[in-house]
Amino acid sequence: MEKTIKSRITLNDDVEIPYLGLGTWLSRGRDCRQAVKYALEYGYDHVDTAQAYDNENEVGDGWKDSGRSRDELFITTKIRNSNQGFERSKQSLTRSLQALQTEYVDLLLIHWPDVNNFERTIQTWRALIKLREEGLCRSIGVSNFTIRLLDKLLEEIDVVPAVNQVEFHTFLFQKELMEYCQGKRIQIEAYSPIARAKFLDNDQIQRIAKKYHKTPAQVMLAWCVNHDLVVIPKTVHKDRIEENADIFFELDDDDMKALNKLGPETRLVQISEAPPSW
Repeated sequence: MEKTIKSRITLNDDVEIPYLGLGTWLSRGRDCRQAVKYALEYGYDHVDTAQAYDNENEVGDGWKDSGRSRDELFITTKIRNSNQGFERSKQSLTRSLQALQTEYVDLLLIHWPDVNNFERTIQTWRALIKLREEGLCRSIGVSNFTIRLLDKLLEEIDVVPAVNQVEFHTFLFQKELMEYCQGKRIQIEAYSPIARAKFLDNDQIQRIAKKYHKTPAQVMLAWCVNHDLVVIPKTVHKDRIEENADIFFELDDDDMKALNKLGPETRLVQISEAPPSW
């Protein structure tokens, strides 16, 4: 069936997540509020934020301004590292819900694994399980987890994350991680799916964009969706919000293979909390 802006994929807990969401990393103040409002008015159903983004209030204001019914929407937030641990995670979600002006979130993620004290991350995962049981989040998952860390988590607790949100784009095709997650029915959600617009002049992407009468950014997003990934491109500009929604088209096998092999492999997110191998 042909995908559209309204298309959703079913997670391992039977919750449906939209393929397309609005990312809000680095979005602030009125720009953030207006972007969320416009995206939801335009037809997006999914907004991604995080405690660490310091914009949950603006996201809450934005979805309220849109006039959309809460049960039509899919809102994600994440537990920041300083809030990890069983009790702190639960308390921090209470504050997030107040900021977001909602009684629940659709997806709650552990933003980063605490690789220096993974027991804290295990306790955070236990808290997320409890919060889901209490109805304060519909789905739970992780972000920035490698295969090794997913295995380590599942050695301790047999509740499989519904989502793993990671950097994923045509210049960081994490095929092994994707196949691992597919095997466990963990949905990959791609952040920075346009690679922060750093490679839009790539010859192969330009060629494919011309072939399909699309922009290079639309080709990069379509590649993700053709791999059945959820994408959350970030922007505060109305024209980009519209452009990023026009991505539901099929790339042929040859073009998918060409995009799978683009290089050099480039990871854009390098921060201290990430595992040393990243």
